[in-house]
Amino acid sequence: MPDLTSDADAGRRGDVIDLDDPEALRAGDATATLLHASMAGAQVRAVATAVEAGALEQIEGTRPRALVWVSGRSARARQAAAVVTATAAHVGGPSVPPVVVVHELPAWAGALDVVLVSGDDAGDPALERAIAAAARRGAGVVVDVPREGPVAEAGADRAAWLEPLPYLPPHRGVLRHVAAGMAVLTALGVPGLDVAAAADAVDLELEGIGPELATPVNPAKLLATTVAGTDRLVWVHDDPVAEAFCARAVAAFRDAGRVTAAATIPDAVRGQAERAAGRPAVDPLARLFHDEELDGTWDDRSVRHLGMVLGADEDFVRPAAGPLTDLEWVSDRGRDTVGDVPAPFSGRVAALMARTEIAAAYLLVGGL
Repeated sequence: MPDLTSDADAGRRGDVIDLDDPEALRAGDATATLLHASMAGAQVRAVATAVEAGALEQIEGTRPRALVWVSGRSARARQAAAVVTATAAHVGGPSVPPVVVVHELPAWAGALDVVLVSGDDAGDPALERAIAAAARRGAGVVVDVPREGPVAEAGADRAAWLEPLPYLPPHRGVLRHVAAGMAVLTALGVPGLDVAAAADAVDLELEGIGPELATPVNPAKLLATTVAGTDRLVWVHDDPVAEAFCARAVAAFRDAGRVTAAATIPDAVRGQAERAAGRPAVDPLARLFHDEELDGTWDDRSVRHLGMVLGADEDFVRPAAGPLTDLEWVSDRGRDTVGDVPAPFSGRVAALMARTEIAAAYLLVGGL
């Protein structure tokens, strides 16, 4: 009988592991979560290498009516699409074609469009249908799915492939989806989404968040310990890139067994004011975390906030968040260069995503 235990369940069977004990972390990584998260740079690099080898030549220089990003049942692909779309809009401006993120290929998609089929499961019928239909209608087709099963048959000789690493479980591939989206938009003429530079930025980030580095100097371990606990925690943001980033962070930590939420800074400030005025019942963020059967009678406990700024001016955003109590800003801690060269904005976004994935892995493996 197959083991249907979730990663969160598997990671919480034993005692809490000291995050500053590298050997204990490795021994306790029953599902190789930490190992797989550390391959974020390799995922991005694999896409960059495929592009350099000419994988996207068939769509280079085209100006499609739209980029149709088909995700099937992959939540990770949709989260990656949101991050890439917001990042592209921030750096590319009017050069970015309309990006339509859908579960299934729409009936209108055809020869005027480029279709990116992105997901984890080569047996997903929505992805298989999307590849076959898009190719039949004359669209440019790029596939970011394991090249096997029904998907491989549908895309044989009719699609460009950005294959995942063969030794990495497909469901660990959120950074691969991000890199694939950046690569496709770059091929379509959008500037500022250099996948090779993003791989360099991710690799540099990973050097500073490994198991051997102690918590005080390890941003990923610091983030894991910040998120750990049972009190209510809300990620707050005020720009589209940060919003997409926070949505993925919420999902990553949920998969590790920690339920958090995300909100705009105005909504978070409003919720805090309502709680202070004695009206917590109208605060959906606070109520999200409360279960009468598990938590007992409602009490007006405080909410901790993690602030993220990516595509906005911090000098404007931070004062707007001033009313929030117990607020900690998540920043890149000065990691904004690759060697002597400033890291591009897209590289910093990818590096911060890699940090978040590692932090979620620390939370899970450490049983925090």
